[in-house]
Amino acid sequence: MDLLTRAVQTAPARVTAHVDLAIAHFEARDFDKAKTEIEIALQQDPRDFRALNVAGKIYFMRGEYQTAAERLESAIGFQPDFDTGYLLALANLELKKTAPASVIFDEMLASAKPNASTHALIGLAYRETGYFEQAASHFSKAIELEPQKPRLRSALGLTYFLQGPPGYAKAREQLLAELAIAPDDFSSLYYLGMIAASEKKTSEAEKWFERSVTAHPDEPDAWFRLGQAYFEDAKWEQALAALRKSSSLTAQEGSRTDPAPIHELMGKVLEKLGRHNEAESEAAQAAQLRSQQPKPESQQKPNSIAETGGAEQMGGLGLQELRSRLLQVPQGEGLPTAREVDYVKRMSALLGEAYHNLGVIDARTSRYVDAASEFAEAARWNPTIDRLDHNWALAAFRAQRYDQAILPLEREVRRTPNDASIRQMLGLSYYMTDQFTKSAEIFRPILNELPDNPGLLYAAGVALLRSGDSAAGGRIFSRMLEHGSNTPEVHLMIGQAYYEQSRYPEALDEFRRALEMNPRVPEAHYSAGMIYFKQGKLDEAVQEFNAELSLDSKSVPAMYQLAYVRLQQHQTEEAIRLLNEVLAQKPSYGDAHYQLGKALLDKGDANGAIQHLETASQLQPAQSYSYYQLSLAYRRIGRVEDADKALRTYQQLKERNSQKSSGKEPSK
Repeated sequence: MDLLTRAVQTAPARVTAHVDLAIAHFEARDFDKAKTEIEIALQQDPRDFRALNVAGKIYFMRGEYQTAAERLESAIGFQPDFDTGYLLALANLELKKTAPASVIFDEMLASAKPNASTHALIGLAYRETGYFEQAASHFSKAIELEPQKPRLRSALGLTYFLQGPPGYAKAREQLLAELAIAPDDFSSLYYLGMIAASEKKTSEAEKWFERSVTAHPDEPDAWFRLGQAYFEDAKWEQALAALRKSSSLTAQEGSRTDPAPIHELMGKVLEKLGRHNEAESEAAQAAQLRSQQPKPESQQKPNSIAETGGAEQMGGLGLQELRSRLLQVPQGEGLPTAREVDYVKRMSALLGEAYHNLGVIDARTSRYVDAASEFAEAARWNPTIDRLDHNWALAAFRAQRYDQAILPLEREVRRTPNDASIRQMLGLSYYMTDQFTKSAEIFRPILNELPDNPGLLYAAGVALLRSGDSAAGGRIFSRMLEHGSNTPEVHLMIGQAYYEQSRYPEALDEFRRALEMNPRVPEAHYSAGMIYFKQGKLDEAVQEFNAELSLDSKSVPAMYQLAYVRLQQHQTEEAIRLLNEVLAQKPSYGDAHYQLGKALLDKGDANGAIQHLETASQLQPAQSYSYYQLSLAYRRIGRVEDADKALRTYQQLKERNSQKSSGKEPSK
């Protein structure tokens, strides 16, 4: 480890040095340090196969399965590898993505002659991720192919055992069948003991656990289970001897058996034997051990393969083999063979089709969010699938995931530049993601073909205005009026477009026309009030905001803006009342908490101000201004250290956000 560390220090830009050090930390099960080194390697070369492969395994062992899958998918794309594909399938199972995992397993089976080992490995993956039916199916196929192969039946028996009491009868049958082939098979002996213990058959449990420790005398958990069985049968001396043996084995380096239950049970046995002082000592030791264990929320997420607890981690087919696969890392940089390349191509095609089919199914039932994600996944594996871009674009657009719809829509426009419906969707997607220049360029060739849809025309008009083409935007708005029968809603939309362009006189004219046609049209008074506020005409703004509230007394935007104006007019009491009403309707409104906290501080209520300013800073942690007011409030009540900390945070955020927040920050 020291040599590898020095190698990294000597050549920090050398990718292989970081990968080798990450592997060393990984093999030592120090996954945090392994992660740090492998991410440095990937920053230097994101396409390095060994780095991607090792990163996938590190994240898998940390329980970060989504990141593991992403790294492994990249690795298998650069260099095909059976173990990488297997672990990718395993990560997908942990993520409950059974379809892509199944495709990978099917391709593995198709790439070689039928054999029990591959079915057994697949069964193991399904079993360790909780898919017991699929696991049982593959273990059964393995037995059909090689009936005399050791440990297959014990693997199937463990699968049934993990299903609980309903599976015990089938589990016992398979475990006994394994013993007919291999009489000293530890896993079979152990789980027969576990079944007997669960069924309160104490004498039978003793028999199986006695045979277990004979077959595997260095396994602490088997000795502990034997001690439990003796305890249940009131065989105190034998129980104590078995538990002491378990304790001594647990103390050895590398053991992952929890010693606390052993000492706890020894205390109970010693109490039965009348050895009270020793019993108290064991109980105290058990309590101390438990207190030293990390709390559940602070533990690293256990790996379902290697750290499932109990005897699952020490017996049954393939757990050692599987662990070795997880801990195996690629040592060479060799080029993929033609067969491996063909394997990846076929697997990628199958995975792409699987995701595409799932997307089609979800789209047909209007589950557009899921469909869009599945089409995106299909495109990552096989972007050549017929109509994939069309289906993906449509699903993402209908799911209102406009940023995701843009890429497939752009490709569709290049394929069919005269398809007006595709252009409309792409233009709207650009508009919804504030890419107004691109939106205008896409709309421009079809402006005369746009349907008389007010929403679509409005988007096109705004895009044209925002991109600097006022003449074309104005023509679109005129068309809206012509074909919208001069509805107040159309005038409102046009007024809002002018407002966004800071063309306040034109905007006010449109809002007035909307109100002339319908004095109760929502948002018109509010929008007019915002213009007056921008122009510094506070009395007129108050009149418009009050008019909006007379139509909708619960309008949060109107209520908040009215409160803000009242603060500008130094009418603090009314502003506080309004802000409290705003927060009663929208408790997560960060700016309202900020303004209320600032108003309370101005009134001299520092404690009340702190409550709202702290909430504002939690809701909007990237905004600097809440921390400035917090520093003032803390200092006012003598919390100097907190005040200094808040002021430092304010200064850091202000410097970081100075360019982005110029002109947008409320006054201090």
